[in-house]
Amino acid sequence: MWSRLRQLLSRPGAREAARNLGWLVAEKGARLVLNVGVGFWVARYLGPAQFGALNFAIAVVGIVALFAELGLEAVVRRELVRAPADGGRVLATTAGLRLAGGALAAGLLAAGVILSGATGTGRALLLVTGLTLFQPALTVADLWFQARLQAKFSVLAQLGALAAGAAVRVALIAAHGPLVGFAWALVLEMAVAGILFFALARREGRTELGGAFDSAVARRLMREAWPLMLSGFAVMLYMRIDAVMLRQLAGEAEVGIYAAATRFTEVWYFVPVALASSLLPALLRARERGPAEYAARLQASYDLNAGIAYALAVPLALAAPWLIRAAYGPEFVAAGPVLALHAWSSVFVFLGVARSQYLVNEGHTRFYLGSTVAGLLVNVALNFWLIPREGAWGAALATVVAQAVAAWISTFGCAPLRPTAWMQTKALLIPFTWYRHVRRS
Repeated sequence: MWSRLRQLLSRPGAREAARNLGWLVAEKGARLVLNVGVGFWVARYLGPAQFGALNFAIAVVGIVALFAELGLEAVVRRELVRAPADGGRVLATTAGLRLAGGALAAGLLAAGVILSGATGTGRALLLVTGLTLFQPALTVADLWFQARLQAKFSVLAQLGALAAGAAVRVALIAAHGPLVGFAWALVLEMAVAGILFFALARREGRTELGGAFDSAVARRLMREAWPLMLSGFAVMLYMRIDAVMLRQLAGEAEVGIYAAATRFTEVWYFVPVALASSLLPALLRARERGPAEYAARLQASYDLNAGIAYALAVPLALAAPWLIRAAYGPEFVAAGPVLALHAWSSVFVFLGVARSQYLVNEGHTRFYLGSTVAGLLVNVALNFWLIPREGAWGAALATVVAQAVAAWISTFGCAPLRPTAWMQTKALLIPFTWYRHVRRS
């Protein structure tokens, strides 16, 4: 694995990529510390039922959030790398598109809440959490920092927002605050992040964020991004539909158990995204130098992602019961087996993110849409079968299978992508071929 990392970072720009990745890892490390110190405290304070109600609202908002993001991230990041001179117009247009998308998503959510007849705390949680749908528009400068491999500015903004949100949560616990107050903490994080991103971008000379919207650029971006938006919607559905279906089929306490377990797994999902962002320039350069070097770099990327995923999944699965009891207390002990199973979804998440980078580079966005829809359908079908029998553990099993279908198995179904599927398979076999990587290192 380490030889693969050296291979990927052995070209011009490698030092910048490594530094960028280091900043992203540091940010998530700090986020993990705050989650341990505050997030688990929140779960203990609320208990499984109220914690489940809060996470149900977050899941519902997450499902419609793709209308706010519009699937633009990968396309815009690529455009900023390829043509930095046009960055101002691209960023201003992206902000405008995401603002319109956020308004549409918020409107859809409000209409759904009214039509569902939700009342009381459940209604308030959904409407307040729905304000975070404007976050993609407020943090568009993050894409510019990613493209320039300047993750330190993104990290500073996100940590500032996270610290503000954590302070509010601690105050709420100390004051025995209401459940809806924790939804307002999410809104505060969004506002602080938006302010900090804008301030840091202006300090670094990116004044075009307040520039004019370009309709021609908007059409060009959306022409490429719409399959990614629908794909992202499908991904978000099969990541969030578990909480929605658990509430309907097993109750809010099971949602709380599931959310407690998945916190440990999902906190690491930033790693493949950070790798993809940091290694994109090197992959694009390898693509220009020829198919052989491009294929070698892609295999190295898959191997690296799989190796890191296994390094995270194995300890999580083995230590799951102890981690759950230490973090949440005896009320959440049922989350131990759920975490032990759900940890393995990270292997397919890592490979899926690495593959998505290739699909965007090669214009296979429609296949990406088809594969994620296939994963969604598998997840929903398995949830209907497993949740009534196994509760949160059944939802975790459905997620692992769905991730495998969407990120790996589906690749075999497209003839031009079968070489990629075999690359992924080779990466999945790293636990059985690790000695070769060690010997090469």
